[in-house]
Amino acid sequence: MQAVQSEVSCICCGASAIRSLFRELVFCVKCNMVFFPRRLSTEETAALYDESYFRGLEYLDYLADRRVHEANFRRRLRELLRWIPRDHRLFEIGCSYGLFLNLARAYWTVSGCDIAAEPCNYARDHLGLDVSCADFLDLPLNKGDLDAFCMWDTIEHLRAPDLYLERIAEILPRGGLLALTTGDIGSLLARWQGPRWRQIHPPTHLWYFSRDTLKRTLSRYGFEVAWHHRIGISRSLGQIVYSLTSLHRETPSPIYSFCVQSQLSKVRVWLNTLDLMMVVARRV
Repeated sequence: MQAVQSEVSCICCGASAIRSLFRELVFCVKCNMVFFPRRLSTEETAALYDESYFRGLEYLDYLADRRVHEANFRRRLRELLRWIPRDHRLFEIGCSYGLFLNLARAYWTVSGCDIAAEPCNYARDHLGLDVSCADFLDLPLNKGDLDAFCMWDTIEHLRAPDLYLERIAEILPRGGLLALTTGDIGSLLARWQGPRWRQIHPPTHLWYFSRDTLKRTLSRYGFEVAWHHRIGISRSLGQIVYSLTSLHRETPSPIYSFCVQSQLSKVRVWLNTLDLMMVVARRV
């Protein structure tokens, strides 16, 4: 492993000394935070999350799997109900098509944002949600406007999570909550698979947290972890087989074609491989 140059500093500890890891990733020599060392432009980021991202590049068809996503969101919703009082104001960063907010508005006043235009349009036009197609950092929000934030599988995509955490801390009152999910590169599965771990795909995933580096990062920007849990996730069998056999290929694999023809693609599978984590953190 050799020392390399990076366009970004470690968001966990602020150090600049890094070494190469694998698949274009580096790690901080001081705290072991793993990240992608190149800063993406606004144009590059926008291009990554066009309509094809949700239909073929990352997801087979995001909306076609709506019931699967909603099953995951209901589990997260049940957990949040333990922490966030009814009628509080909840904001989701990276809300995509608004499926979580659509469920959450039964309990809280909800709003959100995403940089992907087509999902935001769906959330507004079809679900009637208060969603902005914008970078969260550009929104005119003031201290005390919101009581809680959530980021579901989002923080690893951000060009500058440190700026997001700073901004969230500015807006939240003391005791306000931030809930998020992300992969755990310190998990047994991630360490065993190394560069083959399914969560490693720069430049869409830029930051790779362990339990320790996530806790330290949150603490650096004004949050203490109140709850941490390794979570499972539901996927349609079609999405699983597509990701394993046909993703980024010109033609689908025979096993995926069989899965579709036999209707097995619609079967919902829940699995906990102990490499995904959910955290609830409190503004201190």
